Amino acid sequence: MDDQSAPTPLTTVDELECVLGERPPVTLLKAIPFLDDHCASFFARSPFAVLGVHGGDGVQHSLVVGGPPGVVAIADRNTLRVESLSLPDDLGDGGPAGLVALVPGYAETMRVNGRLYRDGEATLLRVEEAYLHCARCVTRSGLWDDTDVADAPAAAVPDSDLDDPAVREFLTRSRFLTVTSTDADGGTDVSPKGDEAGFAVPLGPRVLAFPDRPGNRRTDTLRNLLQHPEVSLLALVAGDDRVLHVRGRASITDDPDLRARLAAGLAQPELAVVVEVDHVDLTPNRGLAAARLWNPEVRGGHAELPRAGQIWTDHLALDNVG
Repeated sequence: MDDQSAPTPLTTVDELECVLGERPPVTLLKAIPFLDDHCASFFARSPFAVLGVHGGDGVQHSLVVGGPPGVVAIADRNTLRVESLSLPDDLGDGGPAGLVALVPGYAETMRVNGRLYRDGEATLLRVEEAYLHCARCVTRSGLWDDTDVADAPAAAVPDSDLDDPAVREFLTRSRFLTVTSTDADGGTDVSPKGDEAGFAVPLGPRVLAFPDRPGNRRTDTLRNLLQHPEVSLLALVAGDDRVLHVRGRASITDDPDLRARLAAGLAQPELAVVVEVDHVDLTPNRGLAAARLWNPEVRGGHAELPRAGQIWTDHLALDNVG
């Protein structure tokens, strides 16, 4: 690292569970292997999603899907469909992918994992599992708090590093990011993370660290990183139409000094994620602009969704039978 000695990483599930405890089995039972009516209602009101894909060369990619509500459409109970999405050249049909979708004003997010296929100019995600993610990351980040929307385009910084002033300034304001990771079997997942502004901290031009806080307790991202360190991050700032892409190799640590540094006035996290960065890109995103996430006019849809507890109860009652 650039401004501190490298912390010792965790390397096994046993070490991970020694810190966090075992994964409760019920967390996996909340996932269903198809898209039900709750999923349909959620996607019909969602103007924004992040699609994470694992390229043929092992590189992770985070792609913004944005537009009017319903931009991610349900083709059938086993398939999501996105029109006219530009995919990486190294992605073949059947490649692993994950997606997390947001509804402005709604605290929970919808996550879907599966396999990606091309259908002409459209992209299809064949569903292997779908589940509602808990509200903690969105609540901690204040993602849906009232915010001013920038009138003028802000600086774009393609192909840079974490020392660039515009990148640093963006990170000091960012409260929300997604993490794309893949396990040893090729299953890809996109996990949302939220915290106080500036929670993702540069430790030098090519090292970024952020705290791991309690969420749905599936610990998918952490388990994936133990098997496959390649990662892609996508950070947002409320009211800003730019996205920050960061790619690299991540490790997990319980180093006390780093955890204290990442506390940001809150409880000290039990773990931290450290990314050795290969790629940094801060650019305006047309999909994010089209989603109008922080425009009050698009806030009404969340009121029509049921409470999260009802969705989880109904998903558990399905008993994972498709």
